[in-house]
Amino acid sequence: MYDTIKFWLPNERIKDSGYLQRVPTLLTNAKETYKQDTGEVYYTGSLLGMSASIGNAGISLKGSICKSYLKDNFKTLTRQDTQRAIEQIQDYTHLPILQADVKQIDFAQNIIVSQSPNTFYNLLGECHHYTRLEQPTSIYYQNSMRQKVFYSKVDEGKAKGQILPPIWANKYILRYELRYTSRLPQQFNTSQIQAFNLFDEAFYIGMVERWINEYENINKNNSILNQMNSKAIKKPNDYIMQLALMKINEIGINGVLEGIEDLKAQNHFKHKEYYSRLKADIKKLCTTYQPDQAKSLINELDKKVMQVKEYYR
Repeated sequence: MYDTIKFWLPNERIKDSGYLQRVPTLLTNAKETYKQDTGEVYYTGSLLGMSASIGNAGISLKGSICKSYLKDNFKTLTRQDTQRAIEQIQDYTHLPILQADVKQIDFAQNIIVSQSPNTFYNLLGECHHYTRLEQPTSIYYQNSMRQKVFYSKVDEGKAKGQILPPIWANKYILRYELRYTSRLPQQFNTSQIQAFNLFDEAFYIGMVERWINEYENINKNNSILNQMNSKAIKKPNDYIMQLALMKINEIGINGVLEGIEDLKAQNHFKHKEYYSRLKADIKKLCTTYQPDQAKSLINELDKKVMQVKEYYR
């Protein structure tokens, strides 16, 4: 399930005084750069499909270890594949890559779903400690240390002109990525994360659990379908509630809640508690009059995310 990883191998761990002459010869599209202020020469290029930077301080590698090992990231790296992928880089470079520090981790899975991934985006609501960013073809959750991203893997592959797996023909593929982008030791409550840790069984199980927990921490919007739930209409007021839900669907529940925040900024109501009460009423409305199809889609996604834990090995 690992995808993009950033490795940093400092000079003191390399134990090879000639690496600055030897390793650059392994690069494709190699470029030599001279720093006039320090007199240092460093090299950049691609190494087994990963971006490489080589200098006196050490070696940086960043890229998809899944693509590096399997040639694409349509398939998923198992824990054992992860070990083989890292060892392949070590064998190719004759460097102690297993001892490299890990500076970034992207953990992801492709999920076959019953409808277009776009259908699920409006069902994924706010998340505590994250800013929700809705893009035309994806959903981002962002904070200073992590990202959560949902997008269509099929659409991405087509946009890049890639050949999709035949098994994906006429299927919808929702990709969910959890990206640790900075201060990893702090986030994992450890002094250091090295390449060999990535395929340690306990660490890998912990990554799967983090990936699931981060999904579960997202509030699910239960009312975003552009049609009424006729089963919920028992009296005249229910019909009005369904009309309100259709407008919420049109705006998006996040837009509705943001509108309440705008009212609050304008001191629109006399009593401050009205804003939280109104938000609670909106959320209750969405839950009480939830269309059956929305429930079904959320249940489907919940189940398929949880299934990943069964196959973590």
